[in-house]
Amino acid sequence: MKPAAAFLLLTCLLTTCVEINGGAVEVSWVIRSRAGSAITDCGCASPSIATVRLRLVRVGGALAGDTPCANQAQCDFPCPRQTGSTPFNIPETQGTEKYEVSVVAVGADGSPLPEVLTPAPILREVVRGQPTELESMQLVANCATECQMNSSGVCARP
Repeated sequence: MKPAAAFLLLTCLLTTCVEINGGAVEVSWVIRSRAGSAITDCGCASPSIATVRLRLVRVGGALAGDTPCANQAQCDFPCPRQTGSTPFNIPETQGTEKYEVSVVAVGADGSPLPEVLTPAPILREVVRGQPTELESMQLVANCATECQMNSSGVCARP
């Protein structure tokens, strides 16, 4: 490889690096109706879900109760994406520390939607420089009246 090409390749690799100041948390979700049918359009959930917010609460250790996602836009993900990941800046856990990880459905006005059921928090460790991946979380809501169950049993817009 010519020196100029090697330098260009090295420059490209170095400029695409991700800053690491902790670990990352990755979450994905699906929405189901109370009857168990899929809701594929976040606007077909009743109430309509605009955002899914990741909630992290540290348990154990000197920093118990710390909430690194509180009031952080990096922890709010557009509902239609069905997945989200924080940057690598979630403080890592040490020893027996863990995070209680959960999600909150949020409406267009930024308010939590308590009518949308979400799973109980799960405990996870966060390791510096590594993504903490979660199982897909299921949110449960009613099918909106302007949407209908199609022949496949999916709540969708007509």
